[in-house]
Amino acid sequence: MAPVTLSVADRLDILDVITRADQAASDRDAEAYVRLFTVDAVLDGAQGRHAGREALRAAVGPVWAAEGPVTLHLTLNPVIEDLGDDRGRRVAVRSVLLIIAPGPPASIHAAAPITQILVRGNGSWNIGRRTVGVPGTAG
Repeated sequence: MAPVTLSVADRLDILDVITRADQAASDRDAEAYVRLFTVDAVLDGAQGRHAGREALRAAVGPVWAAEGPVTLHLTLNPVIEDLGDDRGRRVAVRSVLLIIAPGPPASIHAAAPITQILVRGNGSWNIGRRTVGVPGTAG
C-alpha cells in the first residue's frame, strides 16, 4: 500500500465515518449505520457476506442482538492506506474493533481486525466494503 497523500480534512472525514459507524452500532441504529455505506457496499466476515444496503440493514440487527442488549463498539489504531488508484478516492482503513459490554464490571465481548474500504464520491466518504477478520488473522 502506498503512503497516504490525503489532506488532513480527508483524513478527519474518514475517521469521522468510522466513528459514526461505531456509534450507530452501539446505539443499535441500523438506519444511521447503513447511511454510512455506499449503495453497493459489502459487509463480510464470520457472520456471512451481505451486499447492498438492504442486506446490510437486515444483517446488523441479529448480529447486534447476539452481543446482548448493550455494547460499545470502539475502533482502535486505525491506519489509513492509499490504494493507489482513483486519484485518492479509495482508501483502506485497517483497525481493531473492540466490543465492550459496559458492565459492571466492564468486559471485552469481542475483538477483531477490521479492514474497510472507503470511497469518496459526491463530496463525502462512505464505506464500500467492511471486512471483519477472525482474531489472529490479517484483516
